[in-house]
Amino acid sequence: MENDTTKPAQTSAVLFDMDGVLVDVTDSYRKVIQETVRFFSGKEAESQEIQEFKQRGGYNNDWDLTQAILTKQGKTVPKTEIISKFQELYLGSQGRAGYIENEKWLLPKSQLEKLRESFRLGIVTGRPRCETTYVLRKFGVETFFDAVVAMEDYPPEKAKPDPTPIKLALEKLGKQEAVYVGDSVDDISAAKRAGVRAFGCIPPNVSNGRLKQLLLGQGAEKVLNSIQDITRVLLTKTATENGLRD
Repeated sequence: MENDTTKPAQTSAVLFDMDGVLVDVTDSYRKVIQETVRFFSGKEAESQEIQEFKQRGGYNNDWDLTQAILTKQGKTVPKTEIISKFQELYLGSQGRAGYIENEKWLLPKSQLEKLRESFRLGIVTGRPRCETTYVLRKFGVETFFDAVVAMEDYPPEKAKPDPTPIKLALEKLGKQEAVYVGDSVDDISAAKRAGVRAFGCIPPNVSNGRLKQLLLGQGAEKVLNSIQDITRVLLTKTATENGLRD
């Protein structure tokens, strides 16, 4: 059963995780993890295995997740080598397009425009800033977001589930009340620890049953089956109570 509150909380900002929420990374980051593992070990990393690591928590960074899978397979590879190969595949090299070009934007501009009428919008992501900016500009959505917090904005030890990245976004926006939308237990934990409301979102091509229960168990108030449900959930009743009712 989804969590509920007896009194609607005030919300003046909406913060989004990027991968799996605003951007479909099924054929980008997920594929790069698989290709990097195969390159170093000659073994496969199944999509379900990657998702299981994500659902455990503590693997918000895909470089760390790749290393964890390799370690599980009995292969020790220096982190610097993993990052180098990972980035080569993701960004492309020697005239070969990177997997970043496979990404799809998931929240239509029309919905972003509606949200902007009532809320300040921000992004809190574990991506490097250059990759974040590239995708926002590619899909023409950069101007919708008033604050973007990326990997370089906080020390590695302060990444989600630490609340620091979300608190930084709130500072940039000059807001205290917000909802954070994420697709992992680390996202929900970070939101709760930052003192903001937490929504879960099921990423594309992931079975929603197990993940939904994990996100709710971590403290998510709601779990969206699609990020495109966000305007319906956030804007209904907003004019009268500024809450988050369906």
